[in-house]
Formats: sequence, C-alpha cells, structure tokens
Amino acid sequence: MELVRTTFDDRVSGIESYFELVDKIEIAVRSGGAFIKAGDDDYRITPEQQKIMYSGIYLHLYNLVESTVSMCIEAVERHALDGIGNNLCDFTEKMRAIYVKSILKPHESLSYEKRLEGALDLFRQVMGESDIQLKIFAGGGGSWGSTEIKNFSKTIGVDIHLPRAINQSVNRPFRDEKGPIRLIKDIRNKLAHGSLSFVECGEGHVASDFRRLINIVKDYLACIISAYEYFIDHCKYKTA
Repeated sequence: MELVRTTFDDRVSGIESYFELVDKIEIAVRSGGAFIKAGDDDYRITPEQQKIMYSGIYLHLYNLVESTVSMCIEAVERHALDGIGNNLCDFTEKMRAIYVKSILKPHESLSYEKRLEGALDLFRQVMGESDIQLKIFAGGGGSWGSTEIKNFSKTIGVDIHLPRAINQSVNRPFRDEKGPIRLIKDIRNKLAHGSLSFVECGEGHVASDFRRLINIVKDYLACIISAYEYFIDHCKYKTA
C-alpha cells in the first residue's frame, strides 16, 4: 500500500497548492482586487473567474476520491493474486464470487460466443492450464459516494469503520442538505453532464468552506486506505 499512500499524498499536495491559490485570490479581491501581471498590463481577475476556480476544487476532490478507491481496489487485486499462489481454494467466498464475475462478466451484455469464451477461460484457470487473473469490477466512474464506497468494500470483505468524529463529519449535511462526499459526487456529475455551469457552481462559496471540505475528505480517505491496508496485510482475502 506504499504506492497508494504516496500517490494519495501527491494528489493531496496538488489540491493544497490549488486551494492556496484560490485562497490568496479571495484575500486579494477583498482587499481591492486580484491582479496578474500580463506583460505591461495588470489583468484583473473577475468575479466569474473566481467562481470558476471555486468549482475546480470540487473536481479536484472527486478526482482524489475516485483515484483513491481505484488504487485500493488494484492493490487488492495484486496482493490477492500473489497471496493465494494460484490456489483458488484459498480465496474467501466473497473473493471467489468476485473472481468468477471477473471472468464471466455477468454485468456486461455479451454474445453467446463471448460467454462461452469466458466459461472456457474460467475452466482453464481452475484446471491450472493458464495463470489466474483477477479484475475486480467496480462500476462506472462518477458513482463514488461514502455509501457506495462502504457497500462496495463490503462485497470484497473490507470493513469500513470510521472513528466517531470522522463518521459524524462525513454524515453531517455540509451543503444543500448533503454530506460532503455525496455533495462532491453530485456536483462533479452535474458539471460533467452540463446541468450546472462552473460559474453557477461557484456562487455563494468562500475559501473557508473549501478548507473544511478538503480536511474532511482527506481524513475520510485516509481511513479508507487504512481499512484496505488492514485487509491486505492480514490476508483477509484468504480463508482462515
């Protein structure tokens, strides 16, 4: 999980850098105006541009959420395959179900020929005629809220237990009567699908709101990483 934590820290650093820019611009605007030196001219940042920059924080945060979940899932794939040493009997019932789904792909609309190909591939792997492959299907992008992350993790066997303070901050309404993780997911999807403009998204925000939001997301995702790390380190993908 070292790679997961390193990548997570790098992405958090990028978000902090972006937030610092947004925060300093807000301070400058309140002090009379934020200007950028453009050649011989002083370019003034407009209120619309400031709102667009606020909106960008939501995208940065959702990128962090989805990338963290994806990296945790990939870590399970790698360690689980190494841990069982080509012995499928070592998988837990949940991991066996995930393994079969990864080969047969019941979530996809496949032709008869493709389904037969999957069944034969499964047969060859079970019989030891080819290497075991595991690809955990996690659904499409844009769907990761705290409830979805918890429910999906449960299908693997990863138990998400948040400390009381973090659990309260994640479930407490942050804006528009939504918890912070769901809020980030919904706004990301509205921006991606065009139902909300970047200027509209940034209205009614101040930098201090995002400071709190960033802290909540960082603390929450650190707990998710720790839960997956425990699952991997204690070989919870294997039968006892």
